[in-house]
Amino acid sequence: MIREYNPIKTMSRKCSDNKYLHKDFHQTMNLLLDYIHRNFGKEKLIRYLQQFTVAYHKPLHESLRGGDLKALADYFSDLYEKEEWPLTIRQGEDYMEIEQNECPGMHHIKSLGKVPTPLYVETYRAVYTTLCDDTPFEYRLVYFDEKTGACKQLFTKRKEE
Repeated sequence: MIREYNPIKTMSRKCSDNKYLHKDFHQTMNLLLDYIHRNFGKEKLIRYLQQFTVAYHKPLHESLRGGDLKALADYFSDLYEKEEWPLTIRQGEDYMEIEQNECPGMHHIKSLGKVPTPLYVETYRAVYTTLCDDTPFEYRLVYFDEKTGACKQLFTKRKEE
């Protein structure tokens, strides 16, 4: 009996089979923000981040508009888990506090021998302030270390007037 020999093997994979990595997103975004800042100024850089936030984070914004602070905690937990980066989240009924000892994006940029754009802080302040626009929550960047990106962020329920 002669067996047929088939040298072709088929492998089937889906995107979901691959480990999530987007570290190079940080350097690409850094280059873009630096370009906008150098050529158009701080105001245009902030405007770009606001537009990005409105488009990219629309589902999360809608959850916040509905008063769902847990959606924001889930977003951060999932993102930092994928980044394999430590993050501390403290949450109560009307607030959420986030602390990190270093920014994963800034860390990656520096690991490539590059320098984070001078306005890297706006990837926090402009993005999350915009995310909270027209929601029951407000955002405050309590502190931000320009060298490491260590920071404390606070999302609180707006006081009713």
